Amino acid sequence: MTHYNDKILEYTPEWISTNQLIEKMHGNKTLILENIKSLESDGYLVMKQEGNKKFYKRDDNGDSEIGFSSIITMMEWNQNVELDEIKRLNTIGLYELTNDGKELLDHIQDQVDRAYMVMVRMNYQAKLRVITQKIADERTKRLQQHIDKIMTALISKYSNDLIKNYFQNHVTRLEFKI
Repeated sequence: MTHYNDKILEYTPEWISTNQLIEKMHGNKTLILENIKSLESDGYLVMKQEGNKKFYKRDDNGDSEIGFSSIITMMEWNQNVELDEIKRLNTIGLYELTNDGKELLDHIQDQVDRAYMVMVRMNYQAKLRVITQKIADERTKRLQQHIDKIMTALISKYSNDLIKNYFQNHVTRLEFKI
């Protein structure tokens, strides 16, 4: 899946209509709309509606401790699903990923992307002084430990090149433009 998240967030420091945003992006309209909805549901964008037009703006407010805890709770729930799947699957493939193996790695990649997105957002908020750098660093450490736990479980059970190749080919570069 093509990710437009960084560009969407770059273009939304102020209110912008959906059509204007899609026009600026010069990409696949369906994928852009999916990414907008995902960013909105994850709390990175706020939406307001005027008539039949929707407008979006990047949410630059810092997450409260309760808000961050709810993010971690959801990530831990997903991680438990992934750990159960790692226990269940004997293999993810020898020379080619099995369907179950690809589904597992896709799910893990989505969660890793989400964790990195939260890290980037926190560092951005620390630069804006919405949260302190200390809070951003503590939360980043917690998210990195979360990522490390699932990756360690994955690599310890399936030590093969399929994992390495999959993750090398599915890396997303995320950054907020200030």
